[in-house]
Amino acid sequence: MRSPWWRVPVLSVPDLFMTYMNADTPRLTANEAGVHHINSIHGVYLGADVRELGRGLLPLASLNTLTMLGAEMVGRSYGGGILKLEPREADVLPVPSIAMVRRFARELHAIKPQVREMLAAGHKQEATEAVDRIVLEQMLELDQAAVETLRAARRNMLDRRKARSKAVKG
Repeated sequence: MRSPWWRVPVLSVPDLFMTYMNADTPRLTANEAGVHHINSIHGVYLGADVRELGRGLLPLASLNTLTMLGAEMVGRSYGGGILKLEPREADVLPVPSIAMVRRFARELHAIKPQVREMLAAGHKQEATEAVDRIVLEQMLELDQAAVETLRAARRNMLDRRKARSKAVKG
């Protein structure tokens, strides 16, 4: 209920952006340009005590299989296989805690340039595997069997969503 109905409110500048309609998985990105957003993307606001660390490493740390699986579980599937996350759903995504990001900051900083290059080259799976080695294996101390189980579960959920979208089209 806005007056006038067509005027979108200008919110404060967020620390991060989060995509909320996704063919693959939601992504966090730092708002390095310091721009405002409207309702086509979610704004994420961090506390002053974690803002610098969160902007620098939370988008990277969130590019892990467990967070992607969580998105498949809490998000909504729409036509064409789109995964949509509303703010309440995004609030329950399993992302690494700021304490764990702080504890493994050196390791995350070390892989950041390589992950950026992998993503730019379209190698998202390899980028995710690099992050998984830190987040799943080091932070959470999961063994390889557990990591593979999470990857298989995420793949199954993604494939199911994509197959359902094809069934709707067909």
